[in-house]
Amino acid sequence: MPYVHRIIFAACLLLATLSAVAVAAPESAPAIRVDVNKKSVLIGDRVRYTIRVKAKAGTQVLFPKFAENRIGDFEIKDSGRASKKSVFGALVQSRWYDIAAYATGAHLIPPQEIKYKDRGAKDWSVAKTEQAVVAVGSVLPANTKLTDIRDIKGPLHFYEFPWILLITSLAAIGASIFAVKTYLRLKARLAILPPDALALGELEAARTLFAKTGDVKEYYAGISGSVRRYIEMIFHMKAPEMTTEEFLLSLKDSAALTEEQKRLLKDFMQACDLVKFAKYAATKSEAEAVFVTAKTFVEETRRKNARL
Repeated sequence: MPYVHRIIFAACLLLATLSAVAVAAPESAPAIRVDVNKKSVLIGDRVRYTIRVKAKAGTQVLFPKFAENRIGDFEIKDSGRASKKSVFGALVQSRWYDIAAYATGAHLIPPQEIKYKDRGAKDWSVAKTEQAVVAVGSVLPANTKLTDIRDIKGPLHFYEFPWILLITSLAAIGASIFAVKTYLRLKARLAILPPDALALGELEAARTLFAKTGDVKEYYAGISGSVRRYIEMIFHMKAPEMTTEEFLLSLKDSAALTEEQKRLLKDFMQACDLVKFAKYAATKSEAEAVFVTAKTFVEETRRKNARL
């Protein structure tokens, strides 16, 4: 065999052998690496946990899925993915997770399963990542003793009967009922009494009060008010709302009173005004005379109205 032919034969034999070895060789496992950007954090701080898988082109890779959004003792706050091709054509895929722990101590991120297979292959192969440890510290300074934390209070007695509120309410209700009954009783008595009897009773009451207090102005105001209310009820005049001048002017041409009664009423009202408005210091005899004048006026007009 010529020398060239021997070389060609040897080359073909070498290629066939390499092809057979390639077909018979098992698939190569991808390169897997995990990384945490912080080895020590405070409670609640975030740590970025990254899984990187470098596999040849055409290799399918399945990353782990985390139940209840947790990785070990850590809660997943955020996540993302990335991929790129290396210089020699291999595909680098990565998954990152922002995680946080809420208890102090050394927390383990357990190994995770990565599944892979060549495209078109039937079964998946499994590789595991390395575990990682993150130390989680307290936000309180070291050697801090908590002295302000107290135990919870016991349950409130929501169904305790409010005796004070009940007694106060009953007392208020009783006082209201008594006031209403007193008012109705007085109102009924006043409605039964005729105008003259009512006026005479008020005059006697003012006289009795004056004997106790000696308040001249209050006495004259009481006597004057009684007479004015009596006139309003008997003659249907708005006497309590009129000034003395207005009242006397309205009676000037009235036939309801005699001239003597008009004069008597004029003197009485002017005497009352002197004490009420001019601060005149009336004597006891003058105070008694005013009472007699008012009483005489009521009795005379009462007899006249009785005849009518």
